[in-house]
Parts: sequence; C-alpha cells; structure tokens
Amino acid sequence: MSSNKVLKLYNARLNVLEQLEEINYDVSEYKNFSINAVDVMYDNKQMDMLVKRETDNKKVYIHFFEEKTLGKKNLDELIEELFEIENALSVEDTLIVIANDEPNETLISRLKYTWEQNKYMVVVHNIKRLQYNLLKHQYVPPCSVLNEEEVSVFKQKFNIQNNKQLPEISRFDPQALAICLRPGDIVEFERKSETAMKYNYYRVCVN
Repeated sequence: MSSNKVLKLYNARLNVLEQLEEINYDVSEYKNFSINAVDVMYDNKQMDMLVKRETDNKKVYIHFFEEKTLGKKNLDELIEELFEIENALSVEDTLIVIANDEPNETLISRLKYTWEQNKYMVVVHNIKRLQYNLLKHQYVPPCSVLNEEEVSVFKQKFNIQNNKQLPEISRFDPQALAICLRPGDIVEFERKSETAMKYNYYRVCVN
C-alpha cells in the first residue's frame, strides 16, 4: 500500500478516535498505534473497532469501507450484519462507516429511511474529512448533548413545549457527524461574543 494511503488511514483512525473520546467513549484499547501498525492492520483486514461508553453502555462500531464507492447495497449488508445477524449493535448504538467519498443523495436518503424505519443510527464519514479533527478548529464552537434531566430543566426554563420550537441542526452537519448526533438530541453550543463574553445557544437535531 502506498505511503500516502497509509497516512490517510492513520489520520482518519486517529481523528475519529479523538472525536469519540471527546464524547466520552473509551478508546484506550486503540490508541498509541504507529503508522506501521496501521499498515499491518489494513493488510490483515483488522481496521474495524468497537468502543463503549461506560456511563450508559452505548457502543460505536467503526468500519473502514475499502471499496471505491459505498453504495446502498453495501450499506444495507453492513447494517444487516451488525444490527440483525451478529447483534453486535442495538438501536442504542451507532455504526460509523469511513468511506472514500461523500455520501450521495441516494445514500443520504437511505440513511434517513434506515433511521425512520428501524432507528438504526449510521454515520458515514468521508475519509478526507477525517484528515483533521473538526472539533479542534478554532471556529467550531464547543458543544454538548443535553441528558434527559438537562432537557427537562432547559424546557422548563425557556418554556419549550415542543422540539419544533427550537432551531434545527441536521444530523448530516459536519459537527453533528463528529459527535454522532441523533435526531431528537438537543445540543448546547457555547459561543464567544465580540466582547469576550460567553453565551449558550441550542439546536435540536433532525433527520
């Protein structure tokens, strides 16, 4: 494998793990691997990873899709294998697929349909976007997903009766992809004003 491709895989692996660590998944088993180790793992088809979050036992399975283009049939087969045949993942978990291109409209429609019909959460990353960690960019605001208790307090404080009253963020937004946002999640963003004051604003994730 070319050194350029190895580096691309290495960066993608490193940055997706950093993003998952940012949302409290335990990635310790997969950290501190060299580029040479990643090269060997790729040759032996051992790039896939499974990580878990101790606070709620939710899992994320990361799959590196090796073929040139990720199609609807490939996606369906992956989902069936991991969610239905092997039962490696449940509706509480997330499948991340790292592909060579951006998902096209057909694939995005399939991802939406998969969520609406089965509540299977699948995130598709273009490997090119994972050559850096978006969450570390100076213009990307820090954010966190509100838990049930925080949502209740938030809605009471601002007299929110329905999520439709909130501004939206698409689950396909780059920052939403980086933190595995699910439709229905309410996210708190922190923004600094020109006067250096910090204030929070909120978005609800939509499919």
